[in-house]
Amino acid sequence: MKISWQVIALGVAFCTLWSSAFTVGKFAIDAAPPIWFLVIRFGLAFFVMWAVLAVMRRGLPGNRRDMVTAIGLGILNNALYLGACYIAFQSVSSGMVAMIASLMPLVTVALAWPLLGEAPTVRKVAGLALGMGGAWYILGSRLGQNVVVDDPVGLGIAMVGMVCLALGTILYKRRGADADPLAMNAVQAGAAAVVLLPVALVMEEPDITFGWTLIWTQAYTVLVMTFATLLLWFALIRKAGAGAASTFHFLNPGIAMLIAWVVLSEPIALSDVLGLIPVAAGILLVNWPSGKPKPVTPAA
Repeated sequence: MKISWQVIALGVAFCTLWSSAFTVGKFAIDAAPPIWFLVIRFGLAFFVMWAVLAVMRRGLPGNRRDMVTAIGLGILNNALYLGACYIAFQSVSSGMVAMIASLMPLVTVALAWPLLGEAPTVRKVAGLALGMGGAWYILGSRLGQNVVVDDPVGLGIAMVGMVCLALGTILYKRRGADADPLAMNAVQAGAAAVVLLPVALVMEEPDITFGWTLIWTQAYTVLVMTFATLLLWFALIRKAGAGAASTFHFLNPGIAMLIAWVVLSEPIALSDVLGLIPVAAGILLVNWPSGKPKPVTPAA
């Protein structure tokens, strides 16, 4: 595993941006109902990415397979996963939603066996057991000791969203890994906006507060989360390889809880810290590269 100060800096920067999105989500639902906020976000993201593709003289996926895969990813990764997270924000602390979302690599390992035929190694089984054990310890402590007000229904919704993200990851590994990532992301955003619009019309009142909070949260989620994190991720892969880059995901739950503590004053209990240790170790184990990473050729 190649480690240098550039790799560490890129990895920490990527994880910090990824983790900050959960705290931003708490501000976002103050400006608009969760599904309406996402409809606006994904609609804007689609047009921004489509414009960038046009400037770069690149188009949307040109074959049916990639287009169908991108639409499926938009439904799983954007509409269902983020839709569940934003609904959960209404009754669950952002740090807990982030911790649940961080379990995605562990669930992906568990689902990849029946769905992709990828039998987990002993190391990955150990990581799965560690991570899930730590997560259940945190959940049990919070619900049992009332450390924070985390609604069990909201926690369940966040878990469903995380499973959808894991299924999206498996779909991407199986069908979309060789496609243009920017074109795929554009279709994902557009598909999510189309899918979520009728849901918003049926489930929510369009009670949108047009003001500074809506502007900066939309700008952050559309521009920073869509482009900055993607650029950092590809830069990290170029420097360290895909396998080594993935190991940095073990930082996400701790950084997300720390940001929520600083910005939102969400309390962190000793049980949270104790539970995060096996969670981080589990994520690190399942993502640890099994061999020498293959060199990644930058896109032309």
